[in-house]
Amino acid sequence: MSGWARERPLRDGATEVTFRGRGLALRSGARLILLVCPLCSQRNAKRGAERGICEWCAYVPSPDEAEPRETGCG
Repeated sequence: MSGWARERPLRDGATEVTFRGRGLALRSGARLILLVCPLCSQRNAKRGAERGICEWCAYVPSPDEAEPRETGCG
């Protein structure tokens, strides 16, 4: 999990998701908090993350493309 996400407690039910294996977001219900952009691979600013929009390239992720983040072994 990113350092930004660790700064604040996760809401109940929030899960980490990626977008076809790229980027990183938190899903809380229907809301996406975009931490790392899957398009430009930049870490998002807090303001953009909360809005669900990449502050670097203005990418808006589709909730349909969000997949649960797989945790690797070793």
